[in-house]
Amino acid sequence: MKKNFRCICSIFFVTILGFAFAGAALAAPKYQWRIASETIAGSVADLYAQELARLLKEKSNGDIQLEIYHSGSLGTPTEMFELTLAGAIEFCLTGPSQSSSIVPENQILGLQFLFSDNHLANRDFLAESKALNEMLNRKYEAKGITALSYFAEGAMFWTANKPINKPEDFNGVKIRVMPSELLVETYKAYGANPTPLSFTELYSALQLNIVEAQENAPVTTQEMKFMDVQKYLIGSRHNVYVMQHLANVNFMESLPEDIRQIVLESVDEVRPYIHDVQVKLNQERLQMMVDNFKPGQDYYDLTSEERNVFKEEAKKADETYYKLSRDPEFAKNLLATFRSEMEEIEKRHIKQ
Repeated sequence: MKKNFRCICSIFFVTILGFAFAGAALAAPKYQWRIASETIAGSVADLYAQELARLLKEKSNGDIQLEIYHSGSLGTPTEMFELTLAGAIEFCLTGPSQSSSIVPENQILGLQFLFSDNHLANRDFLAESKALNEMLNRKYEAKGITALSYFAEGAMFWTANKPINKPEDFNGVKIRVMPSELLVETYKAYGANPTPLSFTELYSALQLNIVEAQENAPVTTQEMKFMDVQKYLIGSRHNVYVMQHLANVNFMESLPEDIRQIVLESVDEVRPYIHDVQVKLNQERLQMMVDNFKPGQDYYDLTSEERNVFKEEAKKADETYYKLSRDPEFAKNLLATFRSEMEEIEKRHIKQ
């Protein structure tokens, strides 16, 4: 009798467990994807990924789950790009320099003083530009990856251990640059000693005086605590740090049309959201840094006259870009289209 009771209980528990596992299987999302970000939790890119994950889940009625991997969890930013290219993960959020060895034409985004001082013009440009979203993206797709969107993390500032107001002030300064030949040549033109380093190595390199200066948007400089080991924060706004939302081409083409449309619609909706987020965050983080300055630290903005001197010097990098692109005619056309589109968008915002 006891034996039969134990058998009945065993069958009962196995049945219950079976239903539980079946329920879990039924509740599991149909699509489970991964996105790797080159920055830390709480960063602009992370907030982009979080909003994207929310929209994908909402629009698919829970069928799509997007798991976010932050800086260092899947290797360096370049390795994140390579994982996406190989199809090991579906998406990544990385800067252009992380993929410039594979798509050298994207080094156009390393040229300085191309973007507007008007952040709304920059927002519209990144969403509408044929130079980026069509011409450059065809170069990406030929390699097996596609840019779903470009978004700004903020205008770039310099930090250094000495004041920098003119190109000559860079003479001999060891500045960290992203792994980009164009950035190396640009800073060499200023007289600096550019040192390519992975983002994950930057704080320790500043701390140990391996490098003496760096460039990043205020939100990144603050969250990575770079001013703990720097003296001067310089509002140069010499570039906009553009983050790329990249996807594996084969993955995108394998999706059912309705799911693919959900992805594209979600990306379109994240763009204006993340623009407003980064503007607010950069303003707040800039003020936080200035409020926490110690004696001997200083913040100042370059004047229009000082920026114009740098701007003229920066144009010398155009020829370097054409050469490094490995497709000079394409690069010349891309840069001309970029500048023409930016000029038109700036005019549009002046009229508004």
